[in-house]
Amino acid sequence: MSNDIVFVSKANAKAIVLSRNNTVVGSYCSMDGMCASGSCHPDCELIIDAKNHLNGSSLGSNVKLLEGELIAGIGEYKVGSDILLKAMGLGSCVGVVLYDHKSRMAGIAHVLLPGSSNDGKTKHAETAIKTMLEEMISNGARRKHISAKVAGGAQIFKHMNLDILKIGDRNIKSVEETLKKEKIEILATDVGGSMGRNVIFNAVDGSLIVKYSNGKLLWM
Repeated sequence: MSNDIVFVSKANAKAIVLSRNNTVVGSYCSMDGMCASGSCHPDCELIIDAKNHLNGSSLGSNVKLLEGELIAGIGEYKVGSDILLKAMGLGSCVGVVLYDHKSRMAGIAHVLLPGSSNDGKTKHAETAIKTMLEEMISNGARRKHISAKVAGGAQIFKHMNLDILKIGDRNIKSVEETLKKEKIEILATDVGGSMGRNVIFNAVDGSLIVKYSNGKLLWM
């Protein structure tokens, strides 16, 4: 993938386009409402501005180049600013985003299990959140400016009713309890259900895109 990751915004509309293959990750177009990947209104000025830049035009006032993207694998977290942060293939796992809206420092954790880890590995909710928070602060984030967005924790296999198998619900509870303990406000959640998710966080404006396994998009 090219390093060109473009974010465009006008009024209450916004879009993200990745690389010169013009892949539209998602857009909220004032003229077309919530639209799925690749199906935006052909006259959407946001998409036109982004594609024009990717095709060699000068950088317009509505276009912002992101510094790249970081993907948190299962049990991992990533931290950065002015980038896209991703957690892909979330089933019962939970994607936890922490964001300092002042410094635009952000982190994303791909939480696999509830509780804390004795070995310091970040697959557990409490360990992941605390470790990620510490790294963000050491890189210039201020705790008082940090808030959270959370998505995931699905019950993919709905026929499994034993509480011990409801790992998605347990992950959600553990994430929420840890954030409360750390006094981090949760601004938005999209949790539970039975559908897998990919989550993509834009550290320029603090928006989170949730892309469901059926192709639908949610902006948070």
